[in-house]
Amino acid sequence: MAALILGILTPLPGYAASSVSLVVDADSGQVLEADSPNALWYPASLTKMMTVYIAFSEIKAGQHRLEEPVTISATAAGQSPVKFGFRKGQKITLSQAISATIVASANDAAAAIAEQIAGTEAAFAQRMTEMARDLGMSRTVFRNATGLPDNEQVTTAADMARLALALIHDFPDQYHFFGDKSVSIAGRTLPTVNGILVSYRGADGLKTGFTCGSGYNLVASARQGNRRLVGVLLGGGNRGERASQMVALLNKGFARSTSDLPMLQDISLKLDASDAPPPIRLKGGDCDQAVIAGGTSTTTVPRVSGWGIVFGSFNDQKRAQAAVSAARKRLPTALATKGKPAIIRRDYEGTSRYSALLVGLAQADAGRACKAMWENNAYCLALSPQVLKNPQAVWR
Repeated sequence: MAALILGILTPLPGYAASSVSLVVDADSGQVLEADSPNALWYPASLTKMMTVYIAFSEIKAGQHRLEEPVTISATAAGQSPVKFGFRKGQKITLSQAISATIVASANDAAAAIAEQIAGTEAAFAQRMTEMARDLGMSRTVFRNATGLPDNEQVTTAADMARLALALIHDFPDQYHFFGDKSVSIAGRTLPTVNGILVSYRGADGLKTGFTCGSGYNLVASARQGNRRLVGVLLGGGNRGERASQMVALLNKGFARSTSDLPMLQDISLKLDASDAPPPIRLKGGDCDQAVIAGGTSTTTVPRVSGWGIVFGSFNDQKRAQAAVSAARKRLPTALATKGKPAIIRRDYEGTSRYSALLVGLAQADAGRACKAMWENNAYCLALSPQVLKNPQAVWR
């Protein structure tokens, strides 16, 4: 029976999954559920699990201390969101950096950990890949400490399960970081981005991840009775789907007998069947939703065209719509009526931001519009078509 189960754990040649998953018994290492666990995928912020694993290893070895000071460099402070918001030169502790990395998925904190331990993020990423090999993560390659997009940074569901089990078993005294529901540093408190901690009975960690390339990833640990399971989902279509799929996976795992099942370390690798490059889970138009702003309803549009001008980024759509309306009133009528009002939503882990724009402008009109806004002491940034359509652009 085990041989038959092993046969279905690897995708067929040419197979392109919309998501992949795995559930493993944390104590026995038996695989309870699996769907293409060896398929390559982008890890997104699941990468931070390895960042923290190395930090814990250094602390255990006596090379670093939880309470040692960490100075935020310009490079760390300049990381793309999600960030905690540390300033260049700010001093925090290594413990605070670890907490912000896990709880808030803060890229500035993860980069600071990398620099504290290895001097540079590039050197740290090399250590991350070496550690992955030591842990049996044979298909994982790391290129940074944050999980920000890099085409060469890849993993698998099976490898992420191996990393999760290593964190649980190797650092029982530090694992509590993954279950924290908020982090407070220098008067600022952020909630966890990991919603499974409050939505599933017995959940006690580990990490979420999201980029357009990866979709919505999640590695979750839950204990019910005397059993602990680890679930891995790579490629959920949205936060709700990610959560519901993980709940279903864990429920099936807890309901399943552990007799006559394969072990995680024995899952076969058929590279001719699973060596396809990672899929791009969410395209730009799906990942960054643009909506017409105006009236009492919003209409989804797949693309924005021409030059655009952005008036700011807001926590909710209504505030962004109000900003567009206010900005149009400041503009000369000829310019205000040329542009199409739009809101572009950008989803980061657990949060959404809404940018207020006018789009569909000619380059000269975009320049004139921003000049008029500046004369009213208002924020305005002109965006070329290339920048406007780039899902990773800094303005988003």
